[in-house]
Amino acid sequence: MNIDCNCEFGYELQLVIPYAYYLHKNGLLKQTTSSIHTNELYYFSKNHNAKYHKRIFNNPNVPNRTPHVNELNYLEWTPPPYKHIFKNDIFLYEKPLLIIHNKFNQELRLNPVNYINTETLDAIFTLCKHKYTIVYIRPKQVNIVSDNSEIYNLEEDELLRSHEVIDANTLYEENKSVGNFNHFQLLLHSNCNKFISVQGGNCVLASYFGGTNIIYTKRGNELLCDAYNGHYKQYSNCNILHTDNYELLLDLITHNYCD
Repeated sequence: MNIDCNCEFGYELQLVIPYAYYLHKNGLLKQTTSSIHTNELYYFSKNHNAKYHKRIFNNPNVPNRTPHVNELNYLEWTPPPYKHIFKNDIFLYEKPLLIIHNKFNQELRLNPVNYINTETLDAIFTLCKHKYTIVYIRPKQVNIVSDNSEIYNLEEDELLRSHEVIDANTLYEENKSVGNFNHFQLLLHSNCNKFISVQGGNCVLASYFGGTNIIYTKRGNELLCDAYNGHYKQYSNCNILHTDNYELLLDLITHNYCD
């Protein structure tokens, strides 16, 4: 069977890749087609064509057509074991890793909503920097495939420097031998058990690697169908915790990562 996908990053991780991997495991996968920089995401595909240069908003033609449900249909759905495949000795540090995902971009043609502001970032860094090596991921446009959502400037660079937090964009530039930014993220996440993320594809990716993923979402269909307490827990048996409040986000981080 041939799989041809050009959709949002999160949809691909939730709906398409688990179906493709299911087909692979059952000897039914012939070819996969997706966006550029996805070869490692489809590492199991012997014939992968990474050709699309821009992602579009659509529902992929796979058994699960939308992630906006509490539970998916798991009959033809098997997430690939990324953590086992991409475990490495490249991104190893004296302190355990803490990966913090963030975004600050246009959301459904509206202003940013689901992001961690700089005041809260400052508080998180202060809480965690002595116990963890913190890598902060808010990808530059050049490192990802565009989906027509304009990326804005959160102006957090000085904050990262003052807390000695590693900027993932810089870390990627220092390790270009790993290939593309998605490959870089797979390697980095495979060495981590503690994640903080926000609504979108980043929180799906972080849910593929076990451990605990604390998700901040202020607005989204995920809340309406309680997806964070449903299929988000199925990608890797990850412990998913969710809040829509900055104060509660700090409480979750304190009690789960800093006690």
